[in-house]
Amino acid sequence: MSTITSPSIQTKNKPVEHISDLHNRLLKIANSDAQYLNPIGDVEPLLSFNGYYSLNSKGSFLTIDTNLLVKNGTVTPHVSLIYSADGINSNVYDLTGPDRAFHTVKWSGTTLNAQASQSSGTPSFSLKFSREDSAQEITSTFKGKLTKGFSEEIVAINGSTYNNPIPMAMYAGTYCEEKGKGDEILKIGSDNSIQYNYVNVGGHKGGLKNVDVFIYNLNMYVFSFSKLFGELSYSIIMGTSSDGGKVCNDLFSLKNTQLAIPRPLQTITETHVKKTVNRVNSKSEELAKFAGFYNLSSTSLMFKNAFISIEGKYKTVVGKPSVYTITIGVSLNGTSITVYTFDESMEFKQNGNSATLIIPITDPIGSNLTINFTRQYKGTFPNSGSFYGSVVSISGSYNVAQFNGESLLNVVPLIAYSGAPLKVASSNETIVINSNTEVEYKGIVYNEITVVPLMYIVGFIDNKGDEVIFSLGTDGGKGVTSITTVRALKTVNGKKVVSKILGIKVYTAIPEGNSAAPQH
Repeated sequence: MSTITSPSIQTKNKPVEHISDLHNRLLKIANSDAQYLNPIGDVEPLLSFNGYYSLNSKGSFLTIDTNLLVKNGTVTPHVSLIYSADGINSNVYDLTGPDRAFHTVKWSGTTLNAQASQSSGTPSFSLKFSREDSAQEITSTFKGKLTKGFSEEIVAINGSTYNNPIPMAMYAGTYCEEKGKGDEILKIGSDNSIQYNYVNVGGHKGGLKNVDVFIYNLNMYVFSFSKLFGELSYSIIMGTSSDGGKVCNDLFSLKNTQLAIPRPLQTITETHVKKTVNRVNSKSEELAKFAGFYNLSSTSLMFKNAFISIEGKYKTVVGKPSVYTITIGVSLNGTSITVYTFDESMEFKQNGNSATLIIPITDPIGSNLTINFTRQYKGTFPNSGSFYGSVVSISGSYNVAQFNGESLLNVVPLIAYSGAPLKVASSNETIVINSNTEVEYKGIVYNEITVVPLMYIVGFIDNKGDEVIFSLGTDGGKGVTSITTVRALKTVNGKKVVSKILGIKVYTAIPEGNSAAPQH
């Protein structure tokens, strides 16, 4: 979800077909009244290690890919192992469901054993996982082996991930268009429910209606559902921001047409921005490591649906250190927010995996905001499942009131998306991530870029003077993915502003791979 610019709603050509085969198949399974075959059962703890695991610098990967099938509030995890030995080709092996690829699937301690029959040609996997949650922001690793199906050749594999599964309930709230000032479009409940305003497309009013069947992907944080037997398709990509609170990009498409409508939605309806008192704090890069969305709990009556949203971004300048900017959004009620920029009036102290931030607040006098951070894995959202955990916990005080909180979101360095070039199907266009400060787009190197690690966003001005935004992530058997938006810029009162969207294309490491979610 891009936080660099917020374009108005526009109708654009779709770069690829908007519903994947997997999406169609999973919706049919979810809609079916038949019993779901080969459920996750005792292997459910594997879901806490859900994510994309890089195996080496060439782009090889192993993904634990979970799609939650939701029907009338009942959740069924559909889990696959996706393996790419070379970063160019991939195979998807279902661990659950009617097409399970393995004869037996077992979990012992933190080890997954998925045994296939030799005659099937499917490899068998034995993978031992461990939580990391270190200062390097890696969340978990695995070591193990795969045994090839026909030859029984044993290949040692190990990998690491920055991913952390996010429950649907973390995004609970009501999302409105026009930066929170417009109509209600989406409502996510804490009880595995969503409601959607089907009528409000292009300015009509309408109202929220229950979505009885939908899919939620734990790797991409995407809700997807269809209407009128798949003629209408909806994808909602979730995110957060320091001024919009919980945000999402709502994508609507018509089947077999070139119509796709993207629009930003957010939960915050009223934003107050505090002006910077002094220069940007020199410790901004250190604080950026604790960027996240922290739901707060407190016995104080002043906290209701409260949260703190910390967003860090950096700009690279050739020959100079990257310049970091940190904004801190504080909401006591979930709908209005006050935004602070981390400057020299504030204090930040760090000690290993712990740190403290103090924001002086003079209205009312003596109501300083103190936040203590601890990087650790801690179980949370127990009503959503035993496999969810936060990566950073906080405690603190505001105007004498005490609070606690946690963030499940994890910052991901840009270099994590390096490896195999990202491509567009049937095209020579590529994206290459060279480092945390340099990208290559259509054969041209750009090293003056803006990066938002928490939301996996990269933005820059290309050689034509247009704004290019990479929205990075992973997509099933396609591997590392970038939803790339190009926007024309024009000058208004001496400032560059977006005039229109020129195109949206999806670049993937393996264009021929199986998608885990619909693509617009």
